[in-house]
Amino acid sequence: MHKTTLFGLLITAVSVLPLPTFASEFVEDARFVAGAALGYTNLSFPAKLDQDVSFPTTNLLLAATSGRWQLSANAYLSLQDADLSEEEDVGKASREDFDLTVGYRAYKGLTVYGGYKSGATEMDFVPRDPEESDTGPTSERYSQKGPFVGLSYAWRFEKAGSLTVSVAYADLEAKNRFAANTDDDDDEEEEIEALEFDDLTGQVKGDTTGFSYNIAWAMPLSSNLLFQTRFKINDYQQSLKVDGQKFDNIDETLSSLHVGLAYVF
Repeated sequence: MHKTTLFGLLITAVSVLPLPTFASEFVEDARFVAGAALGYTNLSFPAKLDQDVSFPTTNLLLAATSGRWQLSANAYLSLQDADLSEEEDVGKASREDFDLTVGYRAYKGLTVYGGYKSGATEMDFVPRDPEESDTGPTSERYSQKGPFVGLSYAWRFEKAGSLTVSVAYADLEAKNRFAANTDDDDDEEEEIEALEFDDLTGQVKGDTTGFSYNIAWAMPLSSNLLFQTRFKINDYQQSLKVDGQKFDNIDETLSSLHVGLAYVF
C-alpha cells in the first residue's frame, strides 16, 4: 500500500464530516485523558548495529473520546542515553517517537483508526582507542515519518478493566544519516566487493513499511484514575536504492513495554 493511498483513506474519512459542527459537538461531549508511563524501548537494526539498543523511556498520553470517536496523541521519549559498543567505536544513543491518531468505533469493541507518526534515533560515536584511530567523533541518525491505518478490538470486563489488541500498517519515509564505516580495510590491493548496507555513508533516503502490534490493559483504580500497561512492537522493513543498487527488506524493529497511570477528566 502506497503512502498516497493511506493519505487518501484518511482524507476521505475526514472530508465526509461537517467539520465545524463535528468539532463543536466533539468538544462539548468529550471526556479527556492524560497519562504517563515508564518502561523500556528496544531497537534492533542488525544490518547497521552489532547490538540491540535498549532505552529507558516514558510514554506521555493525551486523549479525548466523544461518542464513537477517539483522538489521541502519544510521545515516547528516552529518559537516559543507551550505551553503544561496536567493533571499533563506543557511544551513546537516544530515541523519540510521536504519533497522532483518530479512531472510530465501528461496531461494539471494534475500532478503525488512522494517523501520522514520526520517530528518530540519534547516535554519537567515539573511537574505542582514540590514539590508534584516524577518525574522530561521528554521529548517525535514523528517522521515519508517515501515515498509518489500523484496527483494534477491546474486551471489557466488569472487575478487571479492559483489554485491547490492535494491528496497524505504516508506510513511512526513511531518512538516514550514516557515518563512514571505521571497520573498512584500506588495503589498496583488496578486491573491490559489492556495496553492502553497512558501507553506506552520508544522507540516504528510502521507504519503510510494516506492521505495528499492540496489546494494552487498563484497570480502574477509582472513578477517574486508571492503571495502564502496554506492550508494542513495530516490525518494519526498509528499502532504498543507492548508486543503482537496491537494498530491500532491511529489518528494523522497535519493541516497548510501559506501565503507568492515566487520569480521566
